[in-house]
Amino acid sequence: MKTILIGYEGSKKILAASSYLLNKYMPGEFEFTFLNFGDYAGDLVAGEYVSLDVQQMGGSESWSRYLIDYLSKLDDELIIFGLDDYLLSNFIDLDAYEDLLDYLEDDYSIGAAKLGISPSYRIADYEMLDDHVYALKKEANYSATTQLCVWRRKFLIDVLSRVQNPWQFELMGSDYIKSTGAKIIGSLKMPLRYPEPSSISSRHPDKISVFGNRVSDIEECIKRGYLNEKDLIMGQWIGSTKRYSECKVQPHFALEACPETEVEYYRMLLDTCLR
Repeated sequence: MKTILIGYEGSKKILAASSYLLNKYMPGEFEFTFLNFGDYAGDLVAGEYVSLDVQQMGGSESWSRYLIDYLSKLDDELIIFGLDDYLLSNFIDLDAYEDLLDYLEDDYSIGAAKLGISPSYRIADYEMLDDHVYALKKEANYSATTQLCVWRRKFLIDVLSRVQNPWQFELMGSDYIKSTGAKIIGSLKMPLRYPEPSSISSRHPDKISVFGNRVSDIEECIKRGYLNEKDLIMGQWIGSTKRYSECKVQPHFALEACPETEVEYYRMLLDTCLR
């Protein structure tokens, strides 16, 4: 299945590591495309780099326009779509993934299937369809998300046509999905496991979070030159974070810097990613 990962010029610094992890943890049937702007001279272990323009004309407000133009040229009914700055932590659960595809193929009122951890841990947000597949309740937040999901391509274009930037996509796009009555499903088995706060953020400029990624993977990416250890931190919460070099032996040590109100979430995230 085509896996479309959209980024911006600042996310190019993690593409080599992301490609390495995608190749390791999503082997076989997946075709990765990294959408970005301008040239890219780095390594890609898997997938192809596609420049949407010499630079992102119009900034973040042009985000959906570029995506609509690219997606409209495809003919796939279903695609995987998300941002490019999620670094995978574990092998895809193909059985759970294929169960979600079966639902999408059988029920055309389903617009998308979430592949990640959220919102599996928010039990009030969904109703079970079987032993592991759920459907979001209409009142649940973030039915549209930039995290990795299987989308009906034409439905994704429809949602994108109502917004301009990624933040509107998640907020206004979710409101639009509610108005259509389309269903959004997911799996308690969480087919893809990765740190959902993403690896790069304006909260910690020039740093890359590897909280929730395996030490063996991080060390391999450092060895290959895909990551620089001095740039690596553990977490994307507001405030100070631990350096990766401080947490190699015990990743849970990173939680000592986490705001108290977020510790429960980040502990769950870490345990789920590394399970």
